[in-house]
Amino acid sequence: MSGNAFDTDDDRGCADAENHRHEGVHAERTGIGSETVTCRTLVRLVQGHEYPQATTDLRYDSAEPFSVGLEFNVGTDRSVEWTFGRELLVSGLRRLSGLGDVQIWPARIRGAELVFISLHSGDSTDLVAAPAIVIKAFLERTLAVVPLGEETRYLDIQSATAQLLNDT
Repeated sequence: MSGNAFDTDDDRGCADAENHRHEGVHAERTGIGSETVTCRTLVRLVQGHEYPQATTDLRYDSAEPFSVGLEFNVGTDRSVEWTFGRELLVSGLRRLSGLGDVQIWPARIRGAELVFISLHSGDSTDLVAAPAIVIKAFLERTLAVVPLGEETRYLDIQSATAQLLNDT
């Protein structure tokens, strides 16, 4: 990334802006009929007037078709993972979305298209700025795996019910 804290030209993460390819978005079969989509990219944490980078993994599993995972690796042995609705991420590309612990919205800063993700837990709130092109490439691939509105077709209700009955 160059001098601008929100410049994304030097780090496209899992997308190629010019060709709209999914170069860093990986999909693999993880079970019978299950497919996982992953994307590793750098994001900026907004902490006052500082914008440190953090490696982030976006994850989607068709076995859990309504949610996406966002895991932060901030240079320590511990990572932090958030799980929230995929549809929230989709709508956050266009407008402010979310009412609770996770809010997402688009922005343009100094020519860079970004997606801001606000994560609230207890008394702390973290704000993340991710390149919009990376989020779009990731979502395009998840939507190719499970289109919006068809998520219930991918739920394994019988296995979940059997597991609940066996646990009691």
